Amino acid sequence: MNGRTAIARFAFVLLATISTGSAWSQTQMSPAEWDKVVAAGKAEGKVVFYTAHVGNPLQTAILKAFTARTGIPVESLEARASELRERTRAEQTAGRFTADVTFTTDGQAAVIDRDDKVFARHPITPNAQALRAPFKADDLFTPSMILNYGVLVNTSLVKPEDEPKSWADLTDPKWKGKILSDDTRAIGGGYLWFFTTYNGLGEKYQEAMAAQNLVFTRDQREAGRRIARGEYAMFIPFIFPDINNLKGLPVKVLPMAEGAPYVLYGAVQMRNAPRPNAALMLIDFMMSEEAQLIWARGGHGFVREGIEDKVPPELRPFANPKLLGTNDWRRQDEGLAAAKKLYK
Repeated sequence: MNGRTAIARFAFVLLATISTGSAWSQTQMSPAEWDKVVAAGKAEGKVVFYTAHVGNPLQTAILKAFTARTGIPVESLEARASELRERTRAEQTAGRFTADVTFTTDGQAAVIDRDDKVFARHPITPNAQALRAPFKADDLFTPSMILNYGVLVNTSLVKPEDEPKSWADLTDPKWKGKILSDDTRAIGGGYLWFFTTYNGLGEKYQEAMAAQNLVFTRDQREAGRRIARGEYAMFIPFIFPDINNLKGLPVKVLPMAEGAPYVLYGAVQMRNAPRPNAALMLIDFMMSEEAQLIWARGGHGFVREGIEDKVPPELRPFANPKLLGTNDWRRQDEGLAAAKKLYK
C-alpha cells in the first residue's frame, strides 16, 4: 500500500467510525476530522462529478473554482436526469464505480435513493452550518442552488401598468387565450407551478386558470422566443436566470407577490465512490460563499446565509425572492392526476 492510498483509506475509516446506527451523525465534523478528510481528498487526486444540470456555465465556473482552491481536478459528465440515472444504475450493478458525486434535485435524489440504492450516507460537512432556512443538509442530500420561477411578459403587449404583480392577477379575463404555459400535466416547470399554486392558492385558483385557455408547450427554450415574437403576452412559469438568453428582446421577467415556485438542486455522494474524501470536499465547497456567489450573481437562488448584500441589487429579487414552495415527490401521482382533471 503506497502512502497516498494509506491516507485515503485511513480517512475513509475515520468517516465510518463517526456514524451512529444506520445513518451518519447529524453533528458537524470537528476541525481535526475535516483536516484529515482534506488531506486524504488531495491524495485521491481527482473527483468525478455527474450532473443533471446540463449546459450551465455557472456550474462549470464552480468546478473550476474548486480546482483552483484545492488543487483537485474535476472530471464532469453532463446528461439528462433519466440518462444519468440509467448510467449510474448500470455502473453500480456491474461493480464499475466511476462517479464520486452526483448533482441533482432533492426530489430525484430521494426517489433514486429509495428505488436504486446507488447513493451513500455521509457525514455533514463544515459549510452546512451556514445554510439559511428552510434549507438544511442531511446525510444524503446537500443543498447547493435554487431555480426560481416567475412570469415572462412581452413588453410590447403588456404595458407597465398592466403587468401582473401576483399569480392571482393571471386570472383576469383580459389574459384569456394569451398565456403560454409549460404543460402542467407532465413533470417539469408547468407541473411545479401547478402543484405549488394548487397547494398555496387553492383549487379554485387553478379552476380559474383552467378557464383562461392556457396554451401548452413542452419546449421551454423556444417558449421565451415565442413570447418575444409576440405570439402570446406571457409565459408561465419562467426560470429567472433564463432571461440571460433573451437579451435585447422585448421581454421582461417578473417575480410574483405570493412567491416563487422553486426547484432545489444539490449534491449526493455515490455508493462505493472511488474518491470519497474528495467527494466530501466538493460537496462542501458547493455550499461555500465563493460557490454561492457564483450562483447568485448569475441570477440563481442561493442557499447560504450572508450572501444577499454581496449580490448586485438588480439581481436580488431573482436570487432571493419570497419562496412559494416546491414539488413533493411523495405526492407526485396525486398532483398529476389533479392537473389532468383540470386541464384536459
